[in-house]
Amino acid sequence: MDIKKNGTLSHLEFLKEHVFGITDITRKNKLSEILNQFSGKETSEIYVIQNAKNKDAAGVLADVEYFKNLLETQRIFEGLVDAYMEQVTMERQNDVADIEFTKALEGEEFSFDEILALAAEVEIDED
Repeated sequence: MDIKKNGTLSHLEFLKEHVFGITDITRKNKLSEILNQFSGKETSEIYVIQNAKNKDAAGVLADVEYFKNLLETQRIFEGLVDAYMEQVTMERQNDVADIEFTKALEGEEFSFDEILALAAEVEIDED
């Protein structure tokens, strides 16, 4: 079977088995069934609950322990990225910038209003 086709089938299977409308959850015992799946053991099962009238009104139902592990993984990953960026910064702190400022910004699109708005958000330590 083609990998792309297999991926599409698995997506469809996920949608069929793990995405519910509010009506499905409230009028049936589905919420209780889902919560019972989380009882006694950690599971990576994730369910999407959405409002059929407003597709932006959606949330995820997941096992608490699994969610804690995801948050811890995120925290560790962000720490690793921060440490790496700090290492690179320290290694480059004495490097000479030999590229013109206009050349460095070439191809970038900046809005003066956006820059002012972002500048207002910058916090400066006055130690």
